[in-house]
Amino acid sequence: MSVQALATEQSSWGARQSTAHPLSKAAPAAMVSSPPAAEEPALTRHRARMLLDLYNARMKFFPTGLFADPAWDMLLDLTHARLAGKRVSVSSLCIAAHVPATTALRRIGDLVTSGLATRIKDENDGRRVFVELTDDGFARMGLYLESVLKSMSADTSLVLKKA
Repeated sequence: MSVQALATEQSSWGARQSTAHPLSKAAPAAMVSSPPAAEEPALTRHRARMLLDLYNARMKFFPTGLFADPAWDMLLDLTHARLAGKRVSVSSLCIAAHVPATTALRRIGDLVTSGLATRIKDENDGRRVFVELTDDGFARMGLYLESVLKSMSADTSLVLKKA
């Protein structure tokens, strides 16, 4: 779904409470799709890294734990890893979440249960499990970034570099 179509849909949500949000589990698959091939995708490795850096920059200015959001940390890390062609182990994802391992493991379970991520056993090492974004999780991250870029580009004082 294009940013324009998403914006049009968002503007009518209040009037149509019965319509599913484009990112809800009930949303039709056509609503959660990648941008047309002719356009540059909003979700690039550089932009995913930028999101990670912006998110982590808060830690320099605010007390530790004030913005604890392990599921978001994980989604950002998994998105960047997918774009970089890398795999992320459960233990690495727990570390990236900046929370105790038990909390991180619960959030991984939440991501898997919601269909945003999946666990994959390592074929070479039976002790290790990887976590990857599902296609749906990746599409949702792409839509999120499209929405953020649209909001930022509406502010003419911000200059965005192309990835």
